[in-house]
Amino acid sequence: MRVLASALLSLLVLGMFAACSGNETADDPKLSDQGKEVVKAVGGPFTADEFRKFLDDLPKIPGLTKSAQGASDASGAAMNTAVRNAIKDQGWDEDRFLYIYSHAMTMVNLDQMQRMTDQMQAQFKDMPDDQRKAMEQMLSKQIGGQLNDVQADVDKQVPASEQAIVRDNMDKLMRVMGIR
Repeated sequence: MRVLASALLSLLVLGMFAACSGNETADDPKLSDQGKEVVKAVGGPFTADEFRKFLDDLPKIPGLTKSAQGASDASGAAMNTAVRNAIKDQGWDEDRFLYIYSHAMTMVNLDQMQRMTDQMQAQFKDMPDDQRKAMEQMLSKQIGGQLNDVQADVDKQVPASEQAIVRDNMDKLMRVMGIR
């Protein structure tokens, strides 16, 4: 009887671990229900190892980076047969690869907005105090508000764990994309 109780308890504990570990997005309070559905549909949030493989394979996919855009139109790249074949040739499930690509590009756009805001703020330092304060106030209201709205939208679509992975690899992603 003890062996049976012990076995049942072990199964219960393993089941709890499996339920918790496979559903990291359920605990992401900012992720929308739709965002959670998308993440679940593609097999869960991507990992750091999976993102590193994505970064290694991305330059091999025609039309998805600046240097490869001559091979096809990037706006229609997701539907292009050459792109789909190249994704499969690298061992990827097409939906999974494009999911990672879309979340990476979302984070690139957010990063670019933040950099633009930082550059504008840096330009204010040489202005007279009254003019600088007025410009900073305008920037805070207009662009700062937009940046906050974009971040809130990103939070609804991209799990926090993925955001952290992309931020940690942003320099390499930008190099691979041909942006920096």
